[in-house]
Amino acid sequence: MSYIKARFQDTNKVLQVDGVWEEEVSRGDLLVVHSDKGEEVVKVLGTSREPSALKALFLRKAKEEDIKRMKENEEIAHEAMEVCKRKITEHGLDMKLIRTYIPLDKGKIFFYYTSDQRVDFRNLVKDLAKIFKKRIEMRQVGVRDAVQMMGWMGTCGDIPCCVRFQEEFQSVSLKDIEEQNLPLSPQKFTGPCGRLMCCLVFERENYLVKSILPEVESEICFEGKTYKVMHIDPIKWRITLLSEDSKREINLQEVLPKGYERAIQHCKTCGGCCARFIENETLAGIEQ
Repeated sequence: MSYIKARFQDTNKVLQVDGVWEEEVSRGDLLVVHSDKGEEVVKVLGTSREPSALKALFLRKAKEEDIKRMKENEEIAHEAMEVCKRKITEHGLDMKLIRTYIPLDKGKIFFYYTSDQRVDFRNLVKDLAKIFKKRIEMRQVGVRDAVQMMGWMGTCGDIPCCVRFQEEFQSVSLKDIEEQNLPLSPQKFTGPCGRLMCCLVFERENYLVKSILPEVESEICFEGKTYKVMHIDPIKWRITLLSEDSKREINLQEVLPKGYERAIQHCKTCGGCCARFIENETLAGIEQ
């Protein structure tokens, strides 16, 4: 089964459009859908076999009058953003306004902002409601969502994954850096949002084999001889072993147990969390 995927104009997030057949729309088409924000215009990205958490109901293909109204709303939203910025300063609120959005039906005005703490914006909303005579909704977003909305340049020199194609954010930790044999320097792997780069998640499956292998610095018996595990490189599919009189680099296949593929498939279903990692985390907690 294929799902129609599109992108919201305000948040840049990918959604699933229900109520329309694949043959009825093409990539790049503008559609009018009904979402939790009201009627709005979204842009078709294509089809996918994976469903999306965000969904909206198809109403019609965008007509000239819809596109005209959308552009008018964008101009009004730009003016509203400047007004809101002034009011934020007047009220002395610790918040950064990043986008203002008005849906096609003009039912509400949405103000997206970031803040390190909870903000009491009740008086701000009252002032804005008096000025614009509409319902006001303030939405706080995280720094990763802010980069996705505004766009940026990643450390790789390209547009960040969250802006180009990523649908959901996954948790990234120092464990990902360690598992991928990268230097433990978080600043080198930090994205424009100030968090660890999402692309580290995309490499996890390539390193799942380490979950069923002995840890580095541990000892194993291979071909009747004791070796210390010095390095594991899942990408090259190699493992480096050291004994008292020799150093060997061999194929991982030679030390993996029979049926290891089944174990890796199991690791995929649980995110690659192996027993030894849980045990180490428990011990670390006890030591603290």
